[in-house]
Amino acid sequence: MPKLPVILRSLVAFAIFLPCAQAAAPADTVTGFHEVLIGNMKQGAALGCSGRSAKIATAVDAGFDLPYLASKVMRRQWKTLDEAQRTQFTATFRELVLATYSSQFSRYGGEKFETLATKELADGSRQVNAKLKLASGNPVNFDYVLREVNGEWRIVNVVADGVSDLAIRASQYDKAFKSVGFDGLIKQIESQTAANKKAC
Repeated sequence: MPKLPVILRSLVAFAIFLPCAQAAAPADTVTGFHEVLIGNMKQGAALGCSGRSAKIATAVDAGFDLPYLASKVMRRQWKTLDEAQRTQFTATFRELVLATYSSQFSRYGGEKFETLATKELADGSRQVNAKLKLASGNPVNFDYVLREVNGEWRIVNVVADGVSDLAIRASQYDKAFKSVGFDGLIKQIESQTAANKKAC
C-alpha cells in the first residue's frame, strides 16, 4: 500500500492537469436567458401562459438579481420600508417581471437573438450588448447591465433601444408611492400583472 505522502503527491500532480472551474461570463448569462425566451416563443401555444411563466421564472431567478433590482426601482423609498414590506414588494415585482416576459415573448415568427460585445463599466459591472433580429423591420438593440453576485453575473437592468426599464419603473413607482403609499403601489403593480396575464 502506498504511503500517505506518496498518495498526496499523486493527488496534487493529478490536480495540476484538471481544468479550473470558471464562473460563467456575463455574456453567457444573457445568452442563456435569450435561449429560454426563444424556447418559450417556439412552444408558446403548447406551454400556455402558465407553462411559459414557469420556464421564465427559473431563468429570471437564475439570471437576475431581483432583490437588488427591487431596491433600485424603489429608489430612496426603499429605506422607508420594513423587512416585511421589502419582501412583499420584491415578490410582487417578481410576479410582474414574469407576467411581462410571458406575455411579450409568447409567439415565434423567426426571431433570433445575437449576443454581441461586453464592456466593463466604471463601477465594475458589465454591459452586454445584444440584438433581437425580427422577421421584418429593424432589429431591437438591448444593453444588459450585470453585476457579480457570489461569483455569478446577474442582470440588474435591461435597456431596449436606449430606454432603461429600471429608470422608467423607478420614476413611475416613486410617483405612485408618493401619491397612494406602499399599499396603493402594490395594488397598482398587481393590477398591471393581472393585465399582462390576461393578454398572455
